[in-house]
Amino acid sequence: MNWLTRQEQYVLVVALALLLVGLAVKTYRTSHPSAAGTAPVLQAATNGGTVNKQ
Repeated sequence: MNWLTRQEQYVLVVALALLLVGLAVKTYRTSHPSAAGTAPVLQAATNGGTVNKQ
């Protein structure tokens, strides 16, 4: 890769690494489904429906 600068090589390597990590995560998640992922998300930070007017 002599036609690319060091910074361009770094960007290319980082982009390929992120692509490979994303592919690995996708493969792992499809082969290991989680029951917790189907549960509804609870909102912990609610204010009880009141509006604080100042």
